Amino acid sequence: MNKFKDLMVKFYKSWLWLIIPLLLLDQLTKVWALKAMWNITLIPNFLHLTYVRNTGAAWSILSGNMALLAVISAVVGGAIIVARYYYRTKLNPLKKALFAVIIAGTFGNFIDRAFYKLLTGTSGVVDFIHFQFGSYHFPIFNVADMCLTLGIIAFAIVIALEDIKAAKTPKPVEESKEEPKEKVKEEHNEEDNN
Repeated sequence: MNKFKDLMVKFYKSWLWLIIPLLLLDQLTKVWALKAMWNITLIPNFLHLTYVRNTGAAWSILSGNMALLAVISAVVGGAIIVARYYYRTKLNPLKKALFAVIIAGTFGNFIDRAFYKLLTGTSGVVDFIHFQFGSYHFPIFNVADMCLTLGIIAFAIVIALEDIKAAKTPKPVEESKEEPKEKVKEEHNEEDNN
């Protein structure tokens, strides 16, 4: 029982558990959007729920290349997991949580790219969050996109702040391993006198 408890405590402190609720939120909201096929204005000229299928990446880059994008998502997701494992002892809780958010975002869209055609008969990532700023319509996105984008931005900010703090922190002066020259001269003089 203690091994199980220790394992659960380790899992909790790793922040990897956060991947599960974020993936669930992403997938459940996509299923909801898929079923409802929203075209709803929540706040006029600002926020809409608009169901679309995106067969590309952000801003529809590489549109129509779902297989390639699924492979890229899997490879990038795997690389992020390897990096998370490699740096596990050097990460503070915030960085662990941000890694979990980024992994959830990566695999949330991977699931759509790799399996939604099999499940729904239509390929494409389900997007539905739609912001409008005056006449400009921001590209429609989903929860996985938010996780990925905000996770990467937050991680970059954390690293930048750490670098700024490290640059401002005075570095301790290391003592020289060499003996002072005066002391060495005194020792030689004493040996000459003996």
